[in-house]
Amino acid sequence: MTAPSMPVLKSWFPALALAVGPVVAAASEPPLSIALAAPGRFPNVEITSVFEPPGESHVRSSIRLSEGVALIGTEETGDIFKTEDNGRTWRQVWDGSDHWGIQDVRNFMRAQDGHLYITTSEPALVVRSEDEGETWTVLARPQSSRTVGLVQLDSGTMLVGLRRSENGRTSIVRSTDAFASFDWITVNPQEPRQNVTCFGYWGGDDVWAGVGFEGSGKVFHSTDDGRTWRQQADFPAARDLMDFFRHDGRIYVSASGIATLFSTADGGKTWDETRQFWSKGFVGQVVRIEWRGKPLWLMTATDQRKKTVRHVVLISDDPAGEWFEWIELTRDHTGGASNLAQISTRTVVVGTGNHSTQGRAFTLLLSE
Repeated sequence: MTAPSMPVLKSWFPALALAVGPVVAAASEPPLSIALAAPGRFPNVEITSVFEPPGESHVRSSIRLSEGVALIGTEETGDIFKTEDNGRTWRQVWDGSDHWGIQDVRNFMRAQDGHLYITTSEPALVVRSEDEGETWTVLARPQSSRTVGLVQLDSGTMLVGLRRSENGRTSIVRSTDAFASFDWITVNPQEPRQNVTCFGYWGGDDVWAGVGFEGSGKVFHSTDDGRTWRQQADFPAARDLMDFFRHDGRIYVSASGIATLFSTADGGKTWDETRQFWSKGFVGQVVRIEWRGKPLWLMTATDQRKKTVRHVVLISDDPAGEWFEWIELTRDHTGGASNLAQISTRTVVVGTGNHSTQGRAFTLLLSE
């Protein structure tokens, strides 16, 4: 374990947009409302600290453990950092590169057994912590380059999405015993291998898988505890599908490359383009929070239309309707804002970066 790492504080703090009404974009670009609506519709927000992990590593994943306590995982260096003071400071609790030779900590999950699980890259592992992230044990080593998506079903079954599967097809591994053993399942038997990046699950028999990278973005569906899968949608322009969420009878999925939300109201039979934010851009994880007893949705996003890209957080109280630019985090030459976690009632952490771009964890404070 290394010594505590202090946050890197910046002198710049992006200002919130004033309520000036929707911005009218050029004819070739879909409009995006960037102003906050009527006062009080959404909480105010400000950046209170910025943490830069060593090695220009992307902050690739995040998870809340308890009030004010959270973990972030990095890409390129395979590190895990922990905060116990609401995102003000972070200390390194694990060096995955040193222990396992991994590059990325892809996803976190708290399972029914109360323990934490992660997926990784180069090599692909399934790993567990029984002490809130302080130490980790490798459970499985699937023969692929990455373990990506990660979910547990009501039955206790765990599903892990793969990239570059050994069988040359788009695949997952499925375990009913916390990865003491697992089965290898082909999701798409016809087409070459792709990432199984994310899962959508809200209980019961239905589980959804988002597929992408090395091909178009696709949605697959299982109704038998993840044993068999059927393709439900193909979005040819989408580079990858990043996250699922559900609201008011609709299932939504976010797509990178084309910065678009797609949704279905009929259980996946048909999918609509609900909203395209930019013609070129990244929309990532979507998190539901409560504010004043009202549900709100936060979404990480990056506007990639220009050489200098903008990393932002979008907000909505009606995912099928308007989304607003809640705060601009930073501007850079590449990368994306990919993940966020609400780590306390008034605090959110957002991860950004990509490969050669300096990764950052932004701690945001919500207020009236």
